[in-house]
Amino acid sequence: MEKQPVEISEKDLRVQQSEKIVDFLSRIGAYEYIQKLKSGIGNDFLEKPSFEEFRDFLIRINGILRDIPINKRDTDGKTVYMSGFDEALMPKHDDKEGILREAYDSLDKIKLGDESYLLPAVVNAVHMFADGNGRTSRVLHTLLESKSKEEFTENLKLAVGEYGRHNVENINPGIVGTDIEKIVLMKHGIKFEEGEAFVPIFPEGFSLLFSSVDVVTTVKAKQFMDFRRIDQAYCFIAAYEFLKEKGLLDNVLLEIPSGKTLSPLKMEQLLTETDWGEIIERYYNLKKEHVEILIDSFIDPDSYKSLDGETNIRDSFIDEIKFELAKNEGVGQD
Repeated sequence: MEKQPVEISEKDLRVQQSEKIVDFLSRIGAYEYIQKLKSGIGNDFLEKPSFEEFRDFLIRINGILRDIPINKRDTDGKTVYMSGFDEALMPKHDDKEGILREAYDSLDKIKLGDESYLLPAVVNAVHMFADGNGRTSRVLHTLLESKSKEEFTENLKLAVGEYGRHNVENINPGIVGTDIEKIVLMKHGIKFEEGEAFVPIFPEGFSLLFSSVDVVTTVKAKQFMDFRRIDQAYCFIAAYEFLKEKGLLDNVLLEIPSGKTLSPLKMEQLLTETDWGEIIERYYNLKKEHVEILIDSFIDPDSYKSLDGETNIRDSFIDEIKFELAKNEGVGQD
């Protein structure tokens, strides 16, 4: 009688994989590789590893974390949604490697030590992989933070274990997502109420960004409306700027008791699939711009203020990560 494969739980798989990743990274000299990377930052006499080496290093980490065979490992996060308490759509897959390269190329422009926050944050922000992006970013952060090989080994076991996001610093770019969104919206002409942290004033009497009762049926219109459900402000900017430039805005407005709104149904009746494609492209450009501001906030911290107007985004980001770790200390431990 043929033996049936034994189902393994996600928890047990993570335990097994955490042991594998510790062994794997030790065998390939990951700690030594990271020391070479760090020593090459801002040092005219030493050359840091190429971006391609760094990208392939991440692919290997992610592959072993997910138990993917060597010949099938790749940047496979073509369409990734971040689900849970905060739902978000990532930048376009074709842009992800370029954004990560921007972060890698910026290492010589940032404060020494900040690489352990910036690189993992961008790995998490772009989601190059279909799964395991958070664990990959925690492994990278642990490697970059560790002061010795022994410390690296101990912290790594925590980083990739079942409670990794609670027992080590969890480099979650969503921490400063609203701060960055406000900067992006302001760059695109959106004003905010005085004395309020995040109350945008949308243009020309808009009281609702999109009509909630309209139903669309064409492929790209439905795709855009799916994005709108998750990322309403950026979708509005993408559609509003396109319609305004093309002189079509007045044709797709819907009057409602409280003001104006965009009618997806009127847009569908007027726009071609090519038009929808351009609006979607503009939306993705906003997502790219969002992550680029995260990178720039480490290059020039004083130019990027948090919502409170007092601290900068870089400091707020790191402080909140440390606060969350202190709050979660001991989670999952006996």
